[in-house]
Amino acid sequence: MTALKASYINELTKLRARKKYIVFLLIGLAICIIWALLGSLITRIVQRNMSMSLMLSPSPMGVLPLFLHVLLPFLIFMAVSDLFTVECSDNTMKAMLILPVERWKLYTSKLLAVISYVALYLLEIFVCSAVCQLIFGNGDSFVSILASLASYALILIPLFVLTCFASLISLLGKSGTLTMLLLIVAYLAMNVLPILFPATGPLLFTSYLGFYRLFIGAVPEFGRLMNMLLIVLSSGAVFFLGSSIIFEKKSY
Repeated sequence: MTALKASYINELTKLRARKKYIVFLLIGLAICIIWALLGSLITRIVQRNMSMSLMLSPSPMGVLPLFLHVLLPFLIFMAVSDLFTVECSDNTMKAMLILPVERWKLYTSKLLAVISYVALYLLEIFVCSAVCQLIFGNGDSFVSILASLASYALILIPLFVLTCFASLISLLGKSGTLTMLLLIVAYLAMNVLPILFPATGPLLFTSYLGFYRLFIGAVPEFGRLMNMLLIVLSSGAVFFLGSSIIFEKKSY
């Protein structure tokens, strides 16, 4: 566990040292503030149009879909590409393999570093949007805040599965730019495919990125909930095992 912890800290430090990830955090703050300002402005101008005001609700749950389906996947793709494909193309992966860390621990530490940064990003979004709601909105009750926080924590499960999927693609890529392009195309395809062929929706893990919404209000049936969790967790297990085997056998 000591080697895994040291490797995890090292990988997390790599991400923190890159300025583009700091910029990404600042962009998240700016989006939350702009979202709250526009929502407040629309609410004042169009008091009777409730749908427009709800679309730009200055609250943690109101801003979450934009980050969940657009910015967070892009952040994951960018981080995974840097830690796998770019390090491979720059020949810095060889130096990592010299360290007294087993390959599966090195691979796991990279995934944990990415999802930790995503968790930090989510925490920033939650705090910023909650403060903006307090300033520009009416504020939520303590129970609503806890429910929102639980929803933010819950989406880390499908996001980790997305991270495992991204690592699988990145291990097959030859350059960072090509890997990013492949990941974006694959992600868009998995989101468009259920629209064209609805039967494929329940089989794709990307369909459950927003399954936290099922816990808002009435809790879904136990059987349906377990079915969704099994699909998400089984997809994550396949991606994790497949990519870890490739990383174990890959020569750098």
